[in-house]
Amino acid sequence: MSDSTSTAALLPIASGSRVRAVVGGLLRQHPGRTAAVATLFLAASALGIVMPACLGRIVDAVSSDAGFATIAGWVAGAGLGAIGAAVVMLWAVRVLTGLVQDMLASLREDVFASAMRLPVSEVDDGESADLLSRVTGDVDAVAEAGGNVAPTLLSAGFAIGVSVVTLTVLDPWLALAGLASAPFYILGTRAFLRKSRVVFREVRVREAARSQAVLDAVEGIETLTAFNEQEPALERVRERAVASIHMQIEGVRVTNRLFRWINGGELVGLAAILGAGFLLQSAGAVTVGAVTTAALLFHRLFGPVGQLIFGLDDIQRAAIGLARLVGVIDLAPAPAAQSPETEAAPPVSAGIEVRDVTFHYPTTGRGISGVNLRVDHGTTAALVGTSGSGKSTLARVIAGHHPPTSGSVHLASRTDAPYYLSQELHHFRGSIADNLRLVAPEASGEEMVAALRAVGAQWAVEALIRESEGASTDTVAPMDEGRIQQLAVARAFLADPDVVILDEATADVGLQHRDAVEEAIAALRKGRTALLIAHRLQQAVTAEQIVVFADGRATQRGTHEELLATDGPYRDSWLAQTRSTSHPAPTDPSPTEEIRPTETETP
Repeated sequence: MSDSTSTAALLPIASGSRVRAVVGGLLRQHPGRTAAVATLFLAASALGIVMPACLGRIVDAVSSDAGFATIAGWVAGAGLGAIGAAVVMLWAVRVLTGLVQDMLASLREDVFASAMRLPVSEVDDGESADLLSRVTGDVDAVAEAGGNVAPTLLSAGFAIGVSVVTLTVLDPWLALAGLASAPFYILGTRAFLRKSRVVFREVRVREAARSQAVLDAVEGIETLTAFNEQEPALERVRERAVASIHMQIEGVRVTNRLFRWINGGELVGLAAILGAGFLLQSAGAVTVGAVTTAALLFHRLFGPVGQLIFGLDDIQRAAIGLARLVGVIDLAPAPAAQSPETEAAPPVSAGIEVRDVTFHYPTTGRGISGVNLRVDHGTTAALVGTSGSGKSTLARVIAGHHPPTSGSVHLASRTDAPYYLSQELHHFRGSIADNLRLVAPEASGEEMVAALRAVGAQWAVEALIRESEGASTDTVAPMDEGRIQQLAVARAFLADPDVVILDEATADVGLQHRDAVEEAIAALRKGRTALLIAHRLQQAVTAEQIVVFADGRATQRGTHEELLATDGPYRDSWLAQTRSTSHPAPTDPSPTEEIRPTETETP
């Protein structure tokens, strides 16, 4: 099954050598603890072979009718060895855990600092859920591997090394017999690594793509409904979910094949040691106790080998997570010194003037081409169109988030940039006054009350008064999405911008709060130059100018009445939307048409 989303549309993934370099750099920051970890795990593994050696001696003592004291001594030795190994291992794990947590803390700081420095065009380049999955899911995967998997695998590695050396010293022929299991382990592990490296990386990519499809469908539900795009969006979610599930099933198949190889190696290796031991003991080359010790040492390897190989699943996931996190670190530009002031733009006669602007995202190539737009002082221009048509991209270019590839943007504004209000809801920690003063730190109580009343937030005025009397913020004004967005509009009033951009500012506001927020936005627009990204056509009706976007270009423009009087995508979509609103169960068998580009006007 094909999917329109490719890995090329996502953020980059670092190479294995680059990941190793980053991990090595983190380890070099803690040389003392790194050496202590290696020493403690080696000591714990050495103490771990005391018990098998003592058990072999007990077998020989019983076979030779040694006295009770001798046997009791070996039993005590086995017990002390087991206790010593457990104590030292706990010590080693404790030191390792502290080291890993400090390394993870440094990694998290680097990743989040880099994510904050990413150019907006990189984050907005089609798959914002990819960055979200990295700074959440991948960070969690690496943290889990570092906190839980690393101690297990490190102890397993040292145990395997010490046991193999001890088995060789005990008798080289017995060690050689144990090597009969090596082909099973090697072939199985190589096959697993070859397949899982691809499969598990694709699992993460598919999960991010599925999350993005869900986010797009949920956040743009009203836009999709207005333009009759629900079914394609749901089909996109379904396709990506199915692709993700299929890839996860393939990952389980790859792991199950590894299990079969490991079980085969354990069977062959133990049988070979017992067979070789029988022959050597019959020839008088070794004792029964030595064969017992060899068999116990090899059996002791079952757990560590299994942990090491089975842990490759977690190691692969953590390695992919690390590669994705390092990709974010490498993608972000280094903090730059403050750039010199740019030459002032020439004066313009309009509030917003866009002249032949082109901008394309660097990875996907999507964007806008040759767009011209003029918004007169104190008027509103509404941009409408389906998801991905280019309306929000133009808004971000005008806001200064993306520099245009060609063309120019001119603003008649006292401020450096327009005030940008998006659909994302942000309620910052602190009181109502704290939230309002984010844009106007010196705002007086009277100014804040005026801004709140301007947006119809009488509840916030009362809360502000109670807060000033010492009441708790949590009790005076329980927050919901409508109130959060009303505060956001009130902040815009305090900022008092000449130009305001409203990018689907009511998209995430519930129906019960929408009227209040839309009234607040209408008040904000009065006397200001506004660019309104409308997810419902009813929002665009009062705008002095409506521009319809499709495929990155302006395909229609005019007032609401002018567009309704002209055949085209706006009229078709308006009739479809109002018909579905007025008649929930229509009997008209004619299909609802989608907005499509027309050739009625060139940008």
